[in-house]
Amino acid sequence: MENNQLFALIDSAYQEDLSNQPAAYRQALLKSAEALMAGTDEFTVCADFYQVCHNNFIVPMSLPTANRSLYQFIEQTLKSTDQKRLRDLNLGYGLIATHFTFGPLN
Repeated sequence: MENNQLFALIDSAYQEDLSNQPAAYRQALLKSAEALMAGTDEFTVCADFYQVCHNNFIVPMSLPTANRSLYQFIEQTLKSTDQKRLRDLNLGYGLIATHFTFGPLN
């Protein structure tokens, strides 16, 4: 496993008291760790975890210390992505949106 730093952050975040956070947040921590163990790349795991935080209205300042560190690491990873990956993601989103807007292209 080459994503040791991310895994260590997830592990320490999972150990903290998360009783005041949504259950989906703790579940997302567990799924992220499992995805890393399965060999999923770091960017995909970060994007999925960030999406869960966004969907559940997680405010980073309300998180315990290790969870805040994890959130900051994920945010920095997503901000520092290269232009090719961003272009590919935007192209994929555009193709999906076109299908919903105008119907199938065939």
